[in-house]
Amino acid sequence: MRRVARKENKPGQPRTASKTIAPGLAEARRLLAIVEKSQVPFGESAPIFAKIKTQIDSGKSLSVEDYEHLLRLVKIAKEWNKAEESSALTEPDETLSG
Repeated sequence: MRRVARKENKPGQPRTASKTIAPGLAEARRLLAIVEKSQVPFGESAPIFAKIKTQIDSGKSLSVEDYEHLLRLVKIAKEWNKAEESSALTEPDETLSG
């Protein structure tokens, strides 16, 4: 009788779960840090951000939908930072009074 070796999941290979992706927890934390550092006002996105932050902080994988929300928040945060930098570069005497 011939034995056939079974393929096992190697530690470096992500396991596929339903509706989860494996960008890695480290990547999700890096993205979360970008959003937090920007201090952008979230408005309607605040509950979504809180949910995503809780999941990442507890070490859980994000669903595809939540990861896409996180990417959108990162985009908003980067635009916010760019606008703040642009505003800071404008000299007070260059702005119109009144």
